[in-house]
Amino acid sequence: MCVSVVRILVTVAVIASCAVIVRSQRPGFGTCPDYPSVENFDIRKFQGEWFEVERSFYILELVTGCTTLNFTVRPDNVFKVAIKTANKWNGNIMIGLLGTATPQRWNRAELVFKIDSNLPPMLVRAMPGVGNYKVLGTDYTSFALLYSCSDMGILHADLLWVLARQKELPVTSRVQVYDILSTLNIDPGRLTLTKHNKCPQF
Repeated sequence: MCVSVVRILVTVAVIASCAVIVRSQRPGFGTCPDYPSVENFDIRKFQGEWFEVERSFYILELVTGCTTLNFTVRPDNVFKVAIKTANKWNGNIMIGLLGTATPQRWNRAELVFKIDSNLPPMLVRAMPGVGNYKVLGTDYTSFALLYSCSDMGILHADLLWVLARQKELPVTSRVQVYDILSTLNIDPGRLTLTKHNKCPQF
């Protein structure tokens, strides 16, 4: 078997393993809950810089902090997304991802995120972070609540992020976020704070 074929098989195996890890976050029985997303979602108000301030358990982010997301609306009304994060222990920059988040025609608050990559589409679809996201709530100026879920037959696995325009979420905004979670019957105890002290200049 030639070296190039071996490398391709190894790459496929690694990405597939990552996909399994991602989809293994907080498994639950049944299909994904059909949570309502933001009505009349305004993509232009949503664009700009956001800081991840809280998130549910995500094994690929155990050592990360200082996570920022920057959304820019392209002329075709698709978000260009830049994600940056750093090592939470030493502050070194770890990841800089570029991708697109496409609002769905029937509901702009439902986004399909893809990473910019030269890999074959089959491999790109299996990369961590790629998938469908819902904006469960936002006031555009202080907070946003993102949700993603993957169906796995009789099980599902979901992830939750709280974003803010500042590195610290104002108390009034946190109350709004937790009110939304309570209405949707989502346990806020799942969330952990994201570290934003001693962050590098991205």
